[in-house]
Amino acid sequence: MKLRILLSFALAAVLATLLTGCGGGSGGDLNPAGEERAFPELEELARGTTVNFFMYGGDDATNEYVDGYVAPRLEKEYGITLERTPVEDIAEVVNKLLNEKQAGEDEGTVDLLWVNGENFATGADAGLWFGPWAEGLPNAGYVDWESPEIARDFGYPVEGREAPWGKAQFVMIHDSEKVPDPPKNPEELRAWTEANPGKFTYPAPPDFTANAFIEQMFYGFVDDPEYYEQSDFDQAVFDEESGRLYDFLNEIKPNLWRNGETYPESSTRLDELYQNGEVLLTMSYIPQSAQRQVNKGIFPESTRSYLLDYGTLANTHYVAVPFNAPNKEGAQVVANLLEDPEAQIEKQKPSGWGDLTALDLDRVPEDLREQFAEPSGPATLSLDMLRENRLPEARSEWLLALEEGWREEVSQR
Repeated sequence: MKLRILLSFALAAVLATLLTGCGGGSGGDLNPAGEERAFPELEELARGTTVNFFMYGGDDATNEYVDGYVAPRLEKEYGITLERTPVEDIAEVVNKLLNEKQAGEDEGTVDLLWVNGENFATGADAGLWFGPWAEGLPNAGYVDWESPEIARDFGYPVEGREAPWGKAQFVMIHDSEKVPDPPKNPEELRAWTEANPGKFTYPAPPDFTANAFIEQMFYGFVDDPEYYEQSDFDQAVFDEESGRLYDFLNEIKPNLWRNGETYPESSTRLDELYQNGEVLLTMSYIPQSAQRQVNKGIFPESTRSYLLDYGTLANTHYVAVPFNAPNKEGAQVVANLLEDPEAQIEKQKPSGWGDLTALDLDRVPEDLREQFAEPSGPATLSLDMLRENRLPEARSEWLLALEEGWREEVSQR
C-alpha cells in the first residue's frame, strides 16, 4: 500500500464532474446487464471463469492465505481460477482505472481489488466503483452494516460499493528485554529517543504504516480524535493542530536511526532493522504480526506488542469491483467467499495471516463462532484489549494533508 494517491479531493471532485460529462456515472448498475440477478445465477455465470484480483503483495502471510486457501477453495467449489496480481500500492491500480475511465474503456483488466481509505474515496468521487452490490451477498448477512466501522471507510460512506474483508489495528512492538518500559505517547517517545539515539525510526510516507504512525502521533496532540473522523477537512483547524506534530517529529529527527537523514522505505524494511537489532521498536497494523514473526524465529522471543496509552488506530479493509471489471459476476462470488465464516476463521488464525475478522460474531452460527481463535502467545494482545482501545481513522482529506505536511515540514527540512 505504498505510493498513496496524491490527488487532492478537490481535484478528484473536478475530475468526477468531467468524467460524468463524458458518460461516466456513479460506477455502474447492480450488474453488467442492468438488471438484478439472484446470487445463484451469478455463481453459475462465474463458474469456470478467471478472476483477476489486484492486491498489495508485500506481506507473505497475506499472499499465502490467498494462494494457499482462497484460490484452492474457489477452484474446488466453482472452477474459478483466481489470478492474484501483486502491486506495491493500490493507488497504482486506482490511477490505472482513472485513466481508463477518462479514455472511455468499458472493459479493463481488473476484476477485484483490495482497497480502503483515500483510494476508495478518490475512486468513489470519480465513479470508479461498480455497485451497490456488497450488501446483497449471501455472506453479507454476517456483517453489521450499521456499524460505523463498516459503513464508513476512513470516514467515507461505503454504500454497498465495497465488501469488508477484515479489520486491523495499529500496535507498537518492542524487545521487552532491552526495552522493559516502552514509550506509550509522543512525550515519552521524545524522551526515549533522546536516551537511546539511533534506536528508533519509522517508515517514510507514503508507506501505509508510515502514514498510520504519523496519524497516531497526531492524535497524541489533539483533544478529540473522533472529530477528524466525523468532520470535513478544515484548513484553519489543520494548520492550528498540526504544528505540534511537526515540531515533535523534527525534534526527534536527530535521534532517529541514521540521525534521521533517511527513513526505511517500508514497514518490511523497518521490521528488518528490528530483527537485526539496529532498532529496538517497530510497529504494525496487523496485531498478531509480532507473534507470527516470533514463531518463525525472525523476531527475538522477548518481543512484545503494546498499545499507546490514548488508544490506537483501527480500520476495516475491503474489496471493490471496478466499473469496467470484465468479470463482475466472478468478482462478487470471490468477495462472498472472502466473507464466509470458515474463510474468516482461517484468516484469523495466529499461525497464518492473523487478520481480525470483519464479521459480527453474534450473527455467526454458534458452532462456528467458537472456532474464531483468540490471539495466543506472549507477543500478542487480547481481542478485548484491542476493542477497548480503538481509535477511528481520520477522514481521507485529513490524512492526505498530514502526509503532504510531513513532506514539506519534516522530510524537506
